[in-house]
Amino acid sequence: CIDTTTSSSVLKIPRTLLLATLYASISGLLFGYQMGITGGALHSLQSSLELTSSQAESVSSFFFLGLMIASPFGGYACDRLGRRSSMLYMDGVFAVASVVLLVAPSYNTILAGRFIAGCASGISLVAAVSYLTELASAEQHHQHRGMLVSTVEASVSLGFLVSYLASYAFTVAMPFEESWRILFGLGTGVLALIQLLGMRRMP
Repeated sequence: CIDTTTSSSVLKIPRTLLLATLYASISGLLFGYQMGITGGALHSLQSSLELTSSQAESVSSFFFLGLMIASPFGGYACDRLGRRSSMLYMDGVFAVASVVLLVAPSYNTILAGRFIAGCASGISLVAAVSYLTELASAEQHHQHRGMLVSTVEASVSLGFLVSYLASYAFTVAMPFEESWRILFGLGTGVLALIQLLGMRRMP
């Protein structure tokens, strides 16, 4: 038999709660994108700046270094600034990382941009999960909590897909010598801007 209770329950989720889930989940999308885009952008980056294998590996690892350092402070930021505000501030930090990577003149600047993006992602991801958990904890929405919070984790996988599609577009379909600037910089900035504009209108 068909579980009509679950179906009707899903249909009763308020529009505001669905939008909040969509915009908060962009934190997971950004995280997945940052991890996945490295594979597609490194070839262009290496040929453009003539990086060694060791330097290319550092470009990848500096994101995780920032992630590791900032993540433990995610809870503190949420308590001090609020969950929604933490995501908004981190969108600003993502924008800084985006500009740095888009115009990066040197290898060290790229490392700085990747590190900043890692710090922003570490705090934003914690804030997104906490935000949705609390938003769905109201008595009338508690039955949706597990489903809504899991969208952040699901969006991480979507971020990988988006990064692979973007990499294909700018390295195979439309080859561009410095496509790494668009993949690292512009891609990050666009996603952060969408979340910033959307989350500002959420409760």
